[in-house]
Amino acid sequence: MMKVLILPFFLSCYFLAPQAGNQKKADKLKQHCDDLRVFAENQNCSTGLGVLIDMSIPSRKNRFFLVNLQNDSVLVAGVCAHGQGNDVNREEVIFSNTPGSYCTSEGRYKLGGKFEGDYGTGYRLYGLDSTNSNAFKRDIVFHSYYKVADAENASMVCRSNGCPMVSPSVFKAAEKLIDGEGKPVLMWIYK
Repeated sequence: MMKVLILPFFLSCYFLAPQAGNQKKADKLKQHCDDLRVFAENQNCSTGLGVLIDMSIPSRKNRFFLVNLQNDSVLVAGVCAHGQGNDVNREEVIFSNTPGSYCTSEGRYKLGGKFEGDYGTGYRLYGLDSTNSNAFKRDIVFHSYYKVADAENASMVCRSNGCPMVSPSVFKAAEKLIDGEGKPVLMWIYK
């Protein structure tokens, strides 16, 4: 639990004042944060919180970011699994919206109702773009999985059947904040 509390503070500082060489990543994250806030206003969704998942970052590194859309800070961060597609060992993310592809779909999602499934608590995902319009039909959801590491490491993160998966402790930290929002929270998966 201590890692989850320390990690977001460190990343929040990093996001606001990145180290040399990381400026491009920080600028990309900030731009997506700004764009998601504007999109959220038009969707009557939360303009306070959003989830950004940058699939251009390797799976063993933090690429899941629950952000405060008002002050562009990272509140929770963690590694995140992506869909296996036709090769469970492929590190490169291949996007697809096709049922049965086992790929993650690029685009913006609305986090829907919580449910209890095979992997515990999860949030239904509703695709808001043509690139992820089949998310609900494909049973693509946001959930945790015990094989996803709590922190960055050198080994590859396990793959999913298309769902964005984080560790149980990262999910729990995100869940607490998401459940406290009065409006639906948006997620954006991109490269």
